[in-house]
This record gives sequence, structure tokens and C-alpha cells, in this order.
Amino acid sequence: MKKVLYVCYLQNYFRGLTQRTHHLINFMANQEDIGSLDVIHINNSNEKIDIVKKHIGKITFYGINTLPAIPWGLNHLVSPLKVFISFLKNNKMKYDYIVAESPWGGLVAILLKLFGKTKIVIYEDMDFFPGFYTKSKIRNIIVKFLEWLVIKNADLVISVGNELANIRRRITKKEVYVSPNGVFYDKFARALQKQEHPPTLIYMGNIEEWAGVDLPIRALPRLLEKIPNLRYMVVGDGPFLEKIKQLSEELGVADHVDFVGLQPYDNLPNYLSKADIGIATYLPIDLMKYAFTLKVVEYGAAGLPVIATKIGETTKYISKNRTGILINRNEDEFYEAVIKLFENKQLYHELSTNGTKKAKLMDWDIILKKRYTMIDDFLKSYIK
Repeated sequence: MKKVLYVCYLQNYFRGLTQRTHHLINFMANQEDIGSLDVIHINNSNEKIDIVKKHIGKITFYGINTLPAIPWGLNHLVSPLKVFISFLKNNKMKYDYIVAESPWGGLVAILLKLFGKTKIVIYEDMDFFPGFYTKSKIRNIIVKFLEWLVIKNADLVISVGNELANIRRRITKKEVYVSPNGVFYDKFARALQKQEHPPTLIYMGNIEEWAGVDLPIRALPRLLEKIPNLRYMVVGDGPFLEKIKQLSEELGVADHVDFVGLQPYDNLPNYLSKADIGIATYLPIDLMKYAFTLKVVEYGAAGLPVIATKIGETTKYISKNRTGILINRNEDEFYEAVIKLFENKQLYHELSTNGTKKAKLMDWDIILKKRYTMIDDFLKSYIK
């Protein structure tokens, strides 16, 4: 029976948005050949407590405190060191392998390997993390270096998309596997049974500046002239929330924007069943060039055509599978796409049907089984 450590580095594992991380960990916990699964996450709820342990089935969660934060970008280096030292002091187990995500979690894993906690580190490559730091050159350089260091020293890299895998291959000079995001199809397909609702656009996810949640609000004044009862539903939370609320007030469309907040994962199909078009109007930046976002697949499973910015993996997915309309990120093109989908019923039906067909093939059970087989095959070859 294998002993596995997962370093996820999420700060709100139990309270935040349900992400790929949660699906991976839950799947691993259900594998018969894994006897124990330890998970490191960040718990800064109490600065006086260094580490909080929580047991759920075969999983032991280690919530580690990284406060106080060090300024000037140095916390990107100091925080992983704090996590490494705290975990090393409180855990004596050796692992068959460690899975780590993010440059910070990856650094923790590499350090644990150096100190004999494992022989194998697998990097779960979910994002181009320097892309989060476009306004601070120092932070961007530090995170880019950390990401390079981790990928260079990982024994196996599994990227979420081909764009990301291609740049990783140039670093590792080795094979990089691809395991995309998916959807629990049966859960989200419940949204195909529509509830009565006005014409509705929906965004689900983190409300960050890069998510481009503001574009539909900017286009609403003009859209309401054509569709007076149009509604924009925003499901999620984040640092950009107050700015887009203020924007909706300034443009006089607040009554047509429904901010429902962060919702439990199991409740998302309920909101999708009251919507018509999924929104993925990301900013055209490097972060989104390499991202493969969950929402475009989840929208598809719910039968919602997507309006998305032309960038990276999102463009490839939508254009190849014809699940939505791709636009340059401006109000005019967004307006035209919305009107086209509401007026052209044949196009709407075609894109909706394509979305559900593709999403069914990307069920998490299928994707995670393939991913686990990748890891199992790698472990067998590594032992040989």
C-alpha cells in the first residue's frame, strides 16, 4: 500500500472554490493501492498556531501557518521554507511519492526529497504562475525562477494543457504528460432541465481582474436596449468583486446583475439551469494563454454555449469542438455574440449539443483514471 503526500498550497482548502486540486485529492483517496494520503495546505487563520492536523478517512490534512508574511516579494521564498520546516518537524513518515502543485508547493516537495522524505516528486502543472504577477517585476522574476527550478528538478511533470506542456518540455528536455480539466458530467448535466428564467448570461469562478468579468457589465447598457429583461449572474468571489459591483452601479445596470456569491460545488448546476450563455471573457494575458479552465467544460455539460476571448487553450477547445463563439475582447464583438446566440436558435442548439457531447467525453472519472495510469506506469518504469 502506497504512502503519498500531496502539497497543494491552497489557503482556503475547506472554504474556497472547488478546484482541480479537490478532485485530484478525492480521487487519490479512493484508490485501493494508496494506504495513506497526507495533504499539506495553508492555514493562516490563527497566527499563534503553527500547524493544524485534520483527519478525514485515509487523508490527514496538515494546515500550516505561513504568517507573518515577508514584504518585497521575499515571501515567495520564505513561505515555502516555513512550510517545509514545520512539516519536517511534525511528520516522520517517508513517502512512495510526493505530488505538488504551484512553484511554492513544488519547492516544498523538492526540499522534502532532498531530506529523504521521498525519491519521487511529481509536479502537477496547473497554471503559468508568473502570469499572476504582471504588476511587480520582482515578484514575476522570483516566481518564474521558482517555477523553472521545480520543473527542472521534478521527476515527472503533468500539465493541464498542451500550451503549458510545450514550454515545460523546453525546460525538462523530457516527456511531459497532459491531463486536462474535466467535469462531473452527470452532476452538471442536471442543468439541462431548465428552470424558468429570463434571458441570462452566467459567469462562475474567481472574480479576479484577469477573469474579465467586467466586459458583460460594460456591454449591458447597449444589450438592454435590445433585450430589456436580460440578466447577468455572477457566481463566485474574489478581490475584483467590489470593483465590478461599483461598475454596475456607475453604468446604471445594477438591477440586471445578480451577484450570488461563492456557492457550494454541488449547487452550481442549480444556477446553470437558470442560465443560457456561459461567460469566459478573460484578459488576453500569458496567464490565460496557458490556462485550461474548468468552466468552459462545465458550461458545456450544462448545455450552455460559451462566449470566450480568443486566447490559448480556451480558443483551441471551443474552435475544435464548436462549443461557443470566440471574440476579440471588446464590447462590440461581445454584443454581437450575445445577440446572435439569442436570435439564432439553430446555432444555439448546435453549439449547446456540441458542448454536452464533448463534456461527456471529459468526465473527471475518465480523465483521472488516465492520469493515475500515467503515474502508475511512470512509477513502474522508475523502479526498473
